[in-house]
Amino acid sequence: MTMLKLLRIMVWTVMLIIITGFADWPMFRDEPPQIADLVYIPQQAPVDEGKSTAIIGTFDITRENGETASINTEAFDAHGNKVASGSFPLNDAALKTSGTLGFGIDMNTSRKGDYTFEVYIIDSKGRPSNRLDGTFKVTGVF
Repeated sequence: MTMLKLLRIMVWTVMLIIITGFADWPMFRDEPPQIADLVYIPQQAPVDEGKSTAIIGTFDITRENGETASINTEAFDAHGNKVASGSFPLNDAALKTSGTLGFGIDMNTSRKGDYTFEVYIIDSKGRPSNRLDGTFKVTGVF
């Protein structure tokens, strides 16, 4: 085996190790962020004409790279009609790859019924995370 051929084999071997070994490093992955473990209060409120109730909560976030740009919320009535939405920009210098974020959404309590809401984030590359959903019930007067 010639020295040149041996050198080529060594170079290809090193390149293969680099490509397969580094491919799993977070900086080389390009996956959207993931969120989980939605916790919120309250789950219900009484009918109150012209009023709203603030739902506040938290969820956990994990991401390989990229910074979180915004927390987004959408609320729907029992028929699936969007009744509220919001986008809240973040400065997440302290949150690098995982942690807990908080959110809030105002739910109109003028009409009795079952409502749902969704929370998701969008990272700095414009990629949305998975969506977490919660339910909220506007009931008769307590």
